[in-house]
Amino acid sequence: MGGAVVQGAGGLARGGDPGIDALEKRIGVVLDDAYGLLERPPEQVARGAGFDALDAAIGEVVDDLGTLLRERAEGGGSRLVALATNLVELQGLHHELREHHTAQRLRALTSVHDALARLRGIDTTAKLIERCPQEVCEGCGFERAVISRVVNSEWFISNAHYSHDPQWARDFVEFSQAQAHPRLDHMILETEMIRRRAPALVPDATADPRSYKPLVDHAQVRSYVAAPIMPAGRVIGFLHADYRFTRRAVDTVDRDVLWAFAEGFGHAFERAVLRERLQAQRTEIHRMMRATEEIIDDLCNAEIQLSAVTESESAAVARTGASIFVAPHSRLDSLLTKREVEVLSLMSDGSTNAAIANELVISEGTVKSHVKHILRKLRASNRAEAVSRYLRLSIREER
Repeated sequence: MGGAVVQGAGGLARGGDPGIDALEKRIGVVLDDAYGLLERPPEQVARGAGFDALDAAIGEVVDDLGTLLRERAEGGGSRLVALATNLVELQGLHHELREHHTAQRLRALTSVHDALARLRGIDTTAKLIERCPQEVCEGCGFERAVISRVVNSEWFISNAHYSHDPQWARDFVEFSQAQAHPRLDHMILETEMIRRRAPALVPDATADPRSYKPLVDHAQVRSYVAAPIMPAGRVIGFLHADYRFTRRAVDTVDRDVLWAFAEGFGHAFERAVLRERLQAQRTEIHRMMRATEEIIDDLCNAEIQLSAVTESESAAVARTGASIFVAPHSRLDSLLTKREVEVLSLMSDGSTNAAIANELVISEGTVKSHVKHILRKLRASNRAEAVSRYLRLSIREER
């Protein structure tokens, strides 16, 4: 490429567009000629520099050519023609590069839409966090991606993905979890993203004072983009992504792509949280309904058991109404068994079921059963009413 002004801008071919390589070569040749006309050594645009660096390099040369052309406009001659020709050609390539950049952005945003569509079928937050970094890489074109969460102003790495080295992702998560979790109350990039609620592009992670150096150094990050995850306007986590294998620099397209994905992921995550809450509430309602059914069944079974009395008990029950309301001279022992009379007598003294069980040397469950029968036979709704009727019958019988 002549003076090697453009040493393969690298990741511009994002999305599998082979035409960018030919465009970069043409730009390199014309830039070489431009630097010759400007009579200065060519400036290198390093491999992997991305669109922003190449766009800036072309823009600078175009401005210099325009200035030189205006200064020598009166002189004429072949040099002036060469300057004008080179300027027009470079402006055309600059326009072509920007058109490619716009098309690239549209393709990338379409990829984001497709990646988010694949996440919509996931119904739990845990599975979303597990799948998210993979979709950032495979769906949006990055090589490494990390998802993290914010809890009580502390920053935790949750999951990572590296297309070329899955083991690295697992090791990175383990490394980050073994470190002291950074607090987001001092000026690191993540704190700034919470404050600004906007994505970030870090062209030089090592030199940028905002980058969190323990993780940057361990991951050997050159440049990266980051975006906050903020459903309902509150930052709950972050996405970070870069290019480790090809070592190309990130650019504004990468930043915008990750930002668009983070916004969509935030909505998907919020839906999953709501689904989980609704599921938990539905489970609780079902549990309460089952408990209510069991209580009703117990009451129905108790009613059936109380109704299934012996023939002599049936006769006693049949006489109960008359005994209480129209036949005060009936004896208690015609209504209740001897044991039930004993239990009722102790109930009239204010004894609890436990005290009655201890006095009669029977189980508390047996006492409860006797109390149920007593209430049934005396047509009493509670213990106090049963005792009241017991005392009334006792007084009448004494007369």
